[in-house]
Amino acid sequence: MPVTREGLRSALDEIMQDSPIQEEKFAQIITTQEQRDEADMPERLMIYPRQLVTFPNHPFHVRDDEDMSKLKESIMNSGIRTPIEVIRTGEKNERGEDTFYIVAGHRRTHVVRQVFPEDHRLEVRIHNMTMDEAIVAMTESNLLTRENILPCERGNAFRMEMEARDRISAKCSTGVVIKSRDVIGDKNGMKGRQVQNYIRLSYLIPELQNLIDDNKIGMMTGVELSYLTAKEQRDVWDEMELTAFEHYPNKAQAVAMRKLSKAGTLDMDAVVDIMEVDKPNQIEHVRYVPRKEDLLEQIPAYLKPEEWKDKDFTDFIGKAIAFYASSLQEQHAQEIADRMQEANRNRKPWERSV
Repeated sequence: MPVTREGLRSALDEIMQDSPIQEEKFAQIITTQEQRDEADMPERLMIYPRQLVTFPNHPFHVRDDEDMSKLKESIMNSGIRTPIEVIRTGEKNERGEDTFYIVAGHRRTHVVRQVFPEDHRLEVRIHNMTMDEAIVAMTESNLLTRENILPCERGNAFRMEMEARDRISAKCSTGVVIKSRDVIGDKNGMKGRQVQNYIRLSYLIPELQNLIDDNKIGMMTGVELSYLTAKEQRDVWDEMELTAFEHYPNKAQAVAMRKLSKAGTLDMDAVVDIMEVDKPNQIEHVRYVPRKEDLLEQIPAYLKPEEWKDKDFTDFIGKAIAFYASSLQEQHAQEIADRMQEANRNRKPWERSV
C-alpha cells in the first residue's frame, strides 16, 4: 500500500513520542512497504559516532540554531529514542572499523558528538540499498522532517533526488513515462514547474546560493542568473563585492544578463552597466489607489464585473496587476539588453565582447 504524506507525518509524530510501533512506521520513510516485504528487516548495530560518515554531497546544512538547541536538550534528557538510519560505505576508518553513510540522522549525530564522550555508542539500522535508493530516502526523510529548509537546500535536494530517480527509472523502465520532477512535486505539495525552479538554484555558484538563502536576492532572480555560465556568475559576484554589496541584481537585470549571455556578449563591462541601471525600487514613486468604480469602467463589459463578489474582483485586479508588472519587467529587461548590445556595437573592434 503506498505511503501518503499524511501517513509519514503521523509516523514522525509517533516516532517523537517513542511509540512501540516506531520501527515499522519509521521504516516507511526509508522505503516502501513492497520493498520491505521483499527484504529482511534492517540489521541493528551499536557503533561509535566516529564510524558515521556524512552522506556524499549532503544538501542540507547542520546549523547550531534554536531547533538544534531544543534537539540537544531532548537528547541530553532522554537520549536518542530511534536508531540512526544508515547504509554501509564499504570502507573502514583509520582504526579498521566499518563505516556507514548517514541516511537519516545527521542532526542527531552532530549532537551526540558534542555532548557525549568519544567512546559513547549509539544504535543504527543498516539498510540494504543502492546509492540511488539511499539518495531518494535521504532527501525524502529530510524534506519531511525538517521545518526550516532554505531555498537552495531544497533546490540541491530536489536535483539530487530527481537525478537519482531518473537513474532508477532507466534501469527498471516499465514503458510508463512519469517525470521525476512531477513525482517530487506531488510528494512536496508543489507543481512540477515549481520543483524545476528550485532545481535551477542548484546551478548557481555557492556565493550566489548564499545570497538567495540570506534573502539578499529573490528566488526568481536566482533562477534567471542560474542560466549564466559559472564565469559570468563569478563576474556578477565580483561586481557586487567590488561595490561592497551596495546593490543586488533584481529580476529585470538578471533577465537582461541572461539575454546577453545567450547572445555571447555578457562580459564584465556589460555586467557593470546592467548593475548600474536604476531599479524601480530606487526611483521615487507616487502612490495612487484607484477607486473600484473607476476600475470597473475600464474592464471590458463582457467580463460582467458587476456580477462579481468583492473577493472575485480583488483576485482579478491582483492577477491583472501582476501580469502587467511582469510585462513591464520583461520590457525593461529587453531595453537593458538592447542598450548593452548597442553600446557593444559602438565600441572599437578590440574593445568589443567576443
